[in-house]
Amino acid sequence: MKKILVCEDEVLIRRGVCKIIADACRDVQIRECSDGQEGYRILTMWEPHAVIADIRMPVMDGLTMIEKARAGGSEAGFAVLSAYRDFEYARTAIRCGVKEYLVKPVNRFELLDCLARLLGEEILKNAEPEAKKEQEEGGSIGRALRYIENHFYQNISLEEVSRQVGMNTAYFSTLFKKQTGKKYIEYLTDLRMEKARRLLRNTDLKVSAVAEMVGYSSTKHFARIYKEKYGVTPNSGRENA
Repeated sequence: MKKILVCEDEVLIRRGVCKIIADACRDVQIRECSDGQEGYRILTMWEPHAVIADIRMPVMDGLTMIEKARAGGSEAGFAVLSAYRDFEYARTAIRCGVKEYLVKPVNRFELLDCLARLLGEEILKNAEPEAKKEQEEGGSIGRALRYIENHFYQNISLEEVSRQVGMNTAYFSTLFKKQTGKKYIEYLTDLRMEKARRLLRNTDLKVSAVAEMVGYSSTKHFARIYKEKYGVTPNSGRENA
């Protein structure tokens, strides 16, 4: 029987993750905790096969907990959970030996896809064909979102992303909207604007440089989209930050 530890200080998220796992997986034991120190204690005593841990927790954060567990010889598979779409967290997690990175709010299909990679497909309960197809589709969209996150600053088209996950472009487009609630170009634009606003608020880079960094060759085009999104020009947004 596989043992899974869920470390998350937000009660609703923790219980939601545990319920998803319990409903979808067979022959598993699940334990939960709300801080990294308690998580480390359970890790040491219980020796789980997989750990899903929030990065930011009280007493001891998730990455510190994982580093201590690794240093102590833990062979668990680790996945980190974070509300922050930030490259630095991902890089730190990789240095800690973490291979899976989940972003809040937790997507059921991405979570199960993650567990399947950590523990093996055999932990998933036997499902009806339609449910199994739904899960596979969710995993494909999860891979697409990760690809977009890593390449948003490039000229990536709908066709390219659908090809990366091995799906027909038209079908992928429909499924993407169903799973994310947004059309592909809308999702990509929102992500780029989010990155741009962060750069404008936290750096002294010129607007033209920020535009290029988030994937726009035309500063004028970037500024127009930014104003449509936030109601202010890039420079005004920086002044009002």
